[in-house]
Amino acid sequence: MPICPYENRQLYFEDKGKGTPILFIHPPGMGRKVFFYQYLLTEDFRIILPDLSGHGDSKGRQEEFSIRGYAEEVKAILDHLDIQKAVICGYSSGGIVAQEFATLYPERILGMILSGGFPEVKSTLLKYEHLAGMFLLRKYPRALMKIIAGSHTENKELKQVLIDHMEKADLNVWYQFYQESLDYSCLNKVEQWDFPLLLIYGSKDFINKHIRNYPKGKFKAEFIANAFHQLPMKTWKSFNHIVFHFMMKIKCNKETH
Repeated sequence: MPICPYENRQLYFEDKGKGTPILFIHPPGMGRKVFFYQYLLTEDFRIILPDLSGHGDSKGRQEEFSIRGYAEEVKAILDHLDIQKAVICGYSSGGIVAQEFATLYPERILGMILSGGFPEVKSTLLKYEHLAGMFLLRKYPRALMKIIAGSHTENKELKQVLIDHMEKADLNVWYQFYQESLDYSCLNKVEQWDFPLLLIYGSKDFINKHIRNYPKGKFKAEFIANAFHQLPMKTWKSFNHIVFHFMMKIKCNKETH
């Protein structure tokens, strides 16, 4: 079983494929199973899928929750695998962890991909989406799991896989992840980044308005037509295609330097 021991935790992860490594960071509650279709990228790249502590098959949790603590877990996994540099992909609020890792360890990043990402909760709608998730998590956690799974896939078997994995999450950690994402900001850090940054949004996702908060010239943006927020699952073919081409550019740059 692939386990990274870190402080009082046992961090579970999957490590498949060969080549340029890309580590995927999941949103609150979901765990690594949300990247079910990104397994297909192992034909060309090394794919690393961790369950952050308090999620999925990882054991233990941070004594005092913080986004920085999750960024340190990402570093611990890369260190455990003896990977000096990787592409980091954060999905939704998982992008908050990716951006915190970039702030702390920019020298460890080959490139970064944010799917439905934001450097700060800058819209009222996104704020209330977080608050609604926190309310449901406290009052009706099972209902929230079904809502999230249903929004990601219509496949009944895969929907149950997502629900089963979410049921393993520590609800208090899940809640704190929402809270910390709501309060997080790296707006004053983005200008300092000096690595390729790819932003992927659904054309119908209201979160795509947050693209204006990233400095012009600091990123490449891709929009998937007629898509909402759940890109890694709902529009996985287009998502994987975009990721593939970004990764190939990273690979070429890596080989020429």
